[in-house]
Amino acid sequence: MMLASTTAAAVKSVQVVTVPPDAAGATDGGLLPPAGSVVIYVGDVSAPEWQRLRAAALDGDWNAVRDTAIPQHPEPGAELVAASIPFDLVCAGHVMVRDLALPQGVPFRTLTFPYTGGPIRDTDFGIVEHTDRGAPAVRATYLLMRRAPHLTRLERQLLDGMDPEARHVHMGRPQPCQTLTAMDALTDGIGRAAQDAVREKHARGGYARDESATTLSESEITEIAGDPGGPAASVADLLTMRRRHFSY
Repeated sequence: MMLASTTAAAVKSVQVVTVPPDAAGATDGGLLPPAGSVVIYVGDVSAPEWQRLRAAALDGDWNAVRDTAIPQHPEPGAELVAASIPFDLVCAGHVMVRDLALPQGVPFRTLTFPYTGGPIRDTDFGIVEHTDRGAPAVRATYLLMRRAPHLTRLERQLLDGMDPEARHVHMGRPQPCQTLTAMDALTDGIGRAAQDAVREKHARGGYARDESATTLSESEITEIAGDPGGPAASVADLLTMRRRHFSY
């Protein structure tokens, strides 16, 4: 959904921290964003727990981020009684989620989105605060952390070839929603097709080679991904490539 202009809202930038896919060797868990995710953190500026978490993220101390204690859920009704200014998260001009808020008494909270690893600029992210809803009980600050999945060269080429004006499609719906995005379907389908093609190609003669020893050729990668600035392969082209691999 595109961002609508309104005089009762304030648009703010948000600090973005990029976590490397391998998190510099830190093991997964806790509050460390998993590979293939974007996590929005909103915290109470007066809470020491939030100050420590934010400092660890900005310093790239991934172990400290991971080991930060997860806050308890607020008391029933707390979100309605006293909270921060309600806000929306925006990516490249599109609203990704609406009306989030931090309840009073909670140092920080998070929301996780799937992320393909495609090109999104730090400046694409923004916070829209709804300033027409009364004085807030909590003064909040925001931080966004993103961590790309481990991508093959082919996957990276395919993602880089997407329409640069549609960068928001690289983020999915917030978890735990399991609705697949179009990008999920595209990347999953291409991945399965490529794997099937390689598997069938090397299973000729009644035996199968070790799949780890097989790779797509340079010409095949170019055929799927397309030339720089040009269109990627169509579905018909991919099917033609698969039939070529399947032929004996």
